[in-house]
Amino acid sequence: MRKFVLLILLVALTYNFGLAGISPLQKEIYRARDSVLPALVHIQPVITDFRTGKMRKQSVVGSGVVFHEDGYVVTNYHVAGKAERIICTMPDKEQVKAELIGGDPLTDIAIIKLDLSKYSGKIQVAELGDSDSLQVGQYVLALGSPLALARSVSYGVISTTDRYFPGETRLPSGERTGIYNNWIQTDAAINPGNSGGPLVDLDGRIVGINSRATLFANNIGFSIPINIVKEVIDGILKNGKVIRSWIGVQCQELQNLESWFGTEINEGVLISSIDSKSPAEEAGLQAGDIILKMDDEPVSARFAEELPAFYKKIADHPIGSQIDLTVMRGERTIYVTVTTHELGEMLGKDLECKEWGFTVKAITKQMAVDNQLEDTLGVFVSGVKRVGAAAEAGLRRGDIIRGLNELPTMSFQEFFDTYNQFIETEAEKVLLTVKRAGGTKFVLIKATNHKADEEDK
Repeated sequence: MRKFVLLILLVALTYNFGLAGISPLQKEIYRARDSVLPALVHIQPVITDFRTGKMRKQSVVGSGVVFHEDGYVVTNYHVAGKAERIICTMPDKEQVKAELIGGDPLTDIAIIKLDLSKYSGKIQVAELGDSDSLQVGQYVLALGSPLALARSVSYGVISTTDRYFPGETRLPSGERTGIYNNWIQTDAAINPGNSGGPLVDLDGRIVGINSRATLFANNIGFSIPINIVKEVIDGILKNGKVIRSWIGVQCQELQNLESWFGTEINEGVLISSIDSKSPAEEAGLQAGDIILKMDDEPVSARFAEELPAFYKKIADHPIGSQIDLTVMRGERTIYVTVTTHELGEMLGKDLECKEWGFTVKAITKQMAVDNQLEDTLGVFVSGVKRVGAAAEAGLRRGDIIRGLNELPTMSFQEFFDTYNQFIETEAEKVLLTVKRAGGTKFVLIKATNHKADEEDK
């Protein structure tokens, strides 16, 4: 027993001696690293891509971090949200399989679960922190697998806590993202492969999930705030998805427009457009209206950085609930009640029409809004092979197929069934009725199998 006690004292003295002469900041970095690195996971999913006109399976690399003792891992949607198969490398370099639990493209977050049935190691869970407490200049670590280099750590500071990207921000799979959150910007190195890895404060708590970098830029990376991530995690684990309300308003910042519209500084949210057949249109809202209050609480978006919080305020309402809006329209103040609808899926199911040389996607409500379509009828052409029957016939990506051989196609399932019938009967020609740029065109596909196979050889 005495020898054991002496051994413990010797180890403690050796450790303290080893830290002697090390700066307090370096010690904090070591502690933060040791708190999270054992929970870091190297992720290798196989994803399916239909954008080139045919189904392609490809292996990608990303990162994740264990946040629950049952083996739940948080990562990016663009890493694992479309995965068919997932292999994860644990901190002890052992590999385990994982399954996709759910994903949310609008925040670029996905949850996977490790299969620990044959894993002999011990998992460590990382602690989720509070991104609202972050300050510009605060030290952070970025962990992950940059350029597939697993278990990497970089170091830097928070550059800003509310970076906003104007315009359409889309994931590689085509879904919009960043609608309901701003981004944490850091100069800790974030490169391809870091995606899904944790951004960690010096207390060893996760304050963000690394998501994106800027092409040709140095020391500029972006993370999703962990408080947003925690809400997404909760929704996925409870419901399999994040449920959001939608009313169909598109807004813009009021900066430099207050004098024109007659509003005070930091007062109101300007509606720039209304989605067709949306609850907002049904309630009578118009472009140019300024929302002053939502449920008697003042709202404002003088700056673009304030727009995600406004959209999130709408999204957080229960589905089917009523939102009371106080609206400035010209010199009048009016009161409008809008009933929310569920936002729904962003993108629909995919299908490869291999014999014809193109791929299609089911049209969701959000796709109809984004592409200014009157309805969700037909199928969306998501890709056309460079060499094939469709390319020769002049079919284009973005076309809407509304009919086959002048028979109307009413749904994705009906298109799928009809397509299979044509393949079984070996139809040599098929006439597509296509909507393009607001007009109708007819495209004649000569369905010769040898042409569909030429590019694949």
